[in-house]
Amino acid sequence: MNKFCYCFILFVLFSGNNLAFAQDKVLANEVDSAAIYYDLIAQENYEANYKPNVTGMVVGGSLTGIGVFLVGFGIYAISSVPDNSESSEGLSGALDGLGEGILGTFCVLGSVPFLGVGVPVLIYNIYQYNVRKNHTNRRDEYQNALERYQLQRLGGESSGLQMMLFPSLNAIERRGGLDVLFLF
Repeated sequence: MNKFCYCFILFVLFSGNNLAFAQDKVLANEVDSAAIYYDLIAQENYEANYKPNVTGMVVGGSLTGIGVFLVGFGIYAISSVPDNSESSEGLSGALDGLGEGILGTFCVLGSVPFLGVGVPVLIYNIYQYNVRKNHTNRRDEYQNALERYQLQRLGGESSGLQMMLFPSLNAIERRGGLDVLFLF
């Protein structure tokens, strides 16, 4: 029983000192919110560069476009090959049709590397562009919040009720007055 009491007393003493030390540390270190905003802006600014993704989208789109063109041309060339039964030219007509078929086949096969590289590059860069654009928007929101915080901290804009008075003059009806605007 005595060992338990000694352990409990030591625990209370050490934990109480740690709590008092932590409270003193928090009170001694006043954290300025502007520093937090600067850190957030720097972090978002690091991740907000989307210009390389625009270049990647141009490259990926170009490769994909070349691949789609080659597939389309290859399908057109293959489908335009005449049947041997319709050809009245004999062997020369069949060889021309064979040449168009081979050209079409090479175009379709040649489009595979362009599409195989272009489509993934295009999809990846579109995704990264959207992600980085969201970081840019968030950075801009943090900058606006920092400006509002600094204005409020300097006493420029209060968080309470504001009243604005505007004179009004109506020359046609020969009236004048005062307009009041309340901002919360």
